[in-house]
Amino acid sequence: MSSLPYQGRHYAGRHRQSRRARLPRAFSSSFVLPTTAAAALVVTATGATMAESAPAPLTLDLSGQQTALARTEQVADDAMVTDLAQRRQASSMQTAALQGRVEAQQRAARDAKRKAAAAAAARAKAAREGKRWVKPIRTGTRTSGFGWRWGKTHDGLDVGAPTGTPLYAMSRGTVISAGFVSSFGGKVEIRYWDGTVSWYAHMSKISVSEGQSVMPGDRVGSVGNTGNSFGSHLHIEIHPTGGDNPVNPYPWLQKKGILVG
Repeated sequence: MSSLPYQGRHYAGRHRQSRRARLPRAFSSSFVLPTTAAAALVVTATGATMAESAPAPLTLDLSGQQTALARTEQVADDAMVTDLAQRRQASSMQTAALQGRVEAQQRAARDAKRKAAAAAAARAKAAREGKRWVKPIRTGTRTSGFGWRWGKTHDGLDVGAPTGTPLYAMSRGTVISAGFVSSFGGKVEIRYWDGTVSWYAHMSKISVSEGQSVMPGDRVGSVGNTGNSFGSHLHIEIHPTGGDNPVNPYPWLQKKGILVG
């Protein structure tokens, strides 16, 4: 039996057949995938997927002029790289050369400083050595002293020694006379650093010349028997102020610690 209420409950609206499946909105014809990779997928009405073919790679068809231009630019780039490398190398070489010059200047300055110090030390040593006093003769016997003898003054000290016995400068000084002088025979006069002048007489050999500088112990000649002499000996006179004003050599030599004979 049928009734209106029953038919209402079985209305096709409640038991209607299934409609065709609808595509999601995201895959509608008006939707554009954000990327080419996303566009490769297409969802069918039944839910199946298929991949679209990948796009062909992009190729550039360059003309001959464009190829030549590209090569020119590449050559220019290579030349720039080479130029930069050469500039760096040149800069490094200049830096090394500059450093070498600086080091050479520093070495030269150190060498000059050492040489100056050595020269100063040598001068100081020479000054000290030059003021030493040494014996005029290292062997011999005093044979005559200073004073009155044979009716006149004997102005020096005589030291007997064999001919050829070496004679020496007593300190630093300058030879002011060297040669043969009448009664003195072979004679050498030396002015020392303190102004004192010594005379050596009757020498057989003279080993220095006028104007020559001497240091303590430099050989100036040899004992002899020249001039007014009665035997081989050294006649030595001391003139403290350099003039012809001799003093007794004995106390003078004794004070210096260089008494002979």
